[in-house]
Amino acid sequence: MLIKLVSFIASIVMLFTSSVTMPDKTDVYAETLNNLSESRVADEISGANGMRFYIQRPKSEKLRKINASDFGLSEENEDNFSAFQSALDYCSQNPQTKLIIDKGIYYFRNEKGLDANNCTDLLIEGNDATFIFSSTGYKFFIRNSECVEIRNLNFDWNRDESPLASVVTVENSNSDADTIDLVFRNAENCNESNSLAAITQCDPESYTFGAKCSTKEVYLYQDEANIKSVQKISDNTLRVIHNGCMDNFENGETYILRHFVYDGTIFSIRDYSKNITFDNVSIFGSPGMAYICEGNCSHFQIINSYIGVNPEYKDKGSISLTADAIHIVNTNGCFNISGCDISGMGDDAVNVHDGLGYVSAVNGNTLTLIASAMRLEAGDTLAFKNSKFENTDVTAKIVSVKATEGITKEVVVEALPESITAGWTAYNTECYSGNYVIRNNYFHENRARGLLLQSSNGLCENNRFYKTMGQAIKVVMDIEPTLWQEGTGVDNLIIRNNTFEKCNYSDWGSVIEIGTNIAGKSAETAVFTNIEISSNSFIDIPSMLMRANNINGLVFTGNTIDTGDFFDSTSGQGKLRFGEYCANISYTDNTFVNSGFLRYREIAESDNVLVWAQVNSQF
Repeated sequence: MLIKLVSFIASIVMLFTSSVTMPDKTDVYAETLNNLSESRVADEISGANGMRFYIQRPKSEKLRKINASDFGLSEENEDNFSAFQSALDYCSQNPQTKLIIDKGIYYFRNEKGLDANNCTDLLIEGNDATFIFSSTGYKFFIRNSECVEIRNLNFDWNRDESPLASVVTVENSNSDADTIDLVFRNAENCNESNSLAAITQCDPESYTFGAKCSTKEVYLYQDEANIKSVQKISDNTLRVIHNGCMDNFENGETYILRHFVYDGTIFSIRDYSKNITFDNVSIFGSPGMAYICEGNCSHFQIINSYIGVNPEYKDKGSISLTADAIHIVNTNGCFNISGCDISGMGDDAVNVHDGLGYVSAVNGNTLTLIASAMRLEAGDTLAFKNSKFENTDVTAKIVSVKATEGITKEVVVEALPESITAGWTAYNTECYSGNYVIRNNYFHENRARGLLLQSSNGLCENNRFYKTMGQAIKVVMDIEPTLWQEGTGVDNLIIRNNTFEKCNYSDWGSVIEIGTNIAGKSAETAVFTNIEISSNSFIDIPSMLMRANNINGLVFTGNTIDTGDFFDSTSGQGKLRFGEYCANISYTDNTFVNSGFLRYREIAESDNVLVWAQVNSQF
């Protein structure tokens, strides 16, 4: 009865409202495969609404074979950097090579990163060997390369020399004295010399990021004043005097204490590298990320791979990485992440976006841009969004770039219309990280979000999301002027046939979030278009199912929502909420297993009565 009444009222409201024009769909990207070399095979990747591209891989039987041991790679070496770099240099000078690594454990202690530069048709066969790194920084570059595949190879961090993180329990928390005792689960990690970089509440049973409906954490390294002193008071306990930043930590709570955060990355794919494949690659540990894909690279894939704590050494490590698993920024797109198991990271599982610049000042033809992760090179063309974040026709070609303080740049352009003012944003038209597939993966038990999808023409299907600390999927345009500037808008994204269980475990807001943050405010327009969320299963929800804003053209259909009884029931549990800047919402044929009193959970909420009417008139 309640549903019928709401639908009736909404229909009446709709009679007196005008409709917003549905956005046109952009042209579908569909590659053709011509003149494939005899030394290559190609994987066809099919995605959203007919999108298609190919990723070429070297054909094993067509390659000359060499063994890394011939260049000195050995389990007996204290440091294998020079040996393996020599092998990579040979491959750079000799295209169509298969580099074979004998199974074994190989240590790397050099501060430099391995560099596969200018390689063509290279296959690295790992034979389940393991590379163990002991120093921070970038550890394996792939630059200026075409058609490279790395397979059956493992990577880990030397935890015996320096732990990535520790599980600690709080005792003797004293907010009056700003002191706290941290009791280490593994006493060997209790060392005053280990950095206290970040501390995040975790599940006291599984020791994975995020406590049930609670999220306490401090990024200690961001302010030197956070930690005043650290004293070891027993074999397994450190006493910490702080500046009050941990006063809300309570006795008995369990935390993951990271000793590193953004201190290293295993793979960096950059400098226009193309057709790059990682197949059955396992990354058990890194003092930062697993992969950074940047520098206009394209046509890359991570398949059948694992990012997580080594199951054989679960007792020695609570986390796999201290930051993101896969970070994709300022590329030329066309990527595939499929058949992977990704867990235990200190930040998001996958973050795909292009960089933005926040205009803080304009002086003649000079822009002052705050830009932490944006390609800015002479000759590139910038496009602009106004202070409401609406697209404009304004463009400007870069003449020169000068770094000033922090992440601020002075950018001189050829000509600058007077309409551009502080508060606008700029993005580089030379970068487009769209056209991608994320399929058949298992994302679970990591800090922060599952997927940050901030680029267009994407397909996210048949994945399992379990116990992500925050949102399982976030489609966002996010500008924190002094920290990060990410996302240029999203068009044509399909999220279907996925399973979400116990996601948003620490209750960061909702399981799926679509919206904008422009210096703490929402954009005043729709910047997301043509998004479909269909045939997904949502199980055990602690919060709202979805919050959406700034979107024109959303289909939410055929989903099954079971709020379950794992989390306490709340008024918003399992519901959808639409913001002011939404239009053309299709909300049909969804099944609410626990729909609540008079099926109230099926009634979508909104900040705008017209949007509320549009959505709820469809029952």
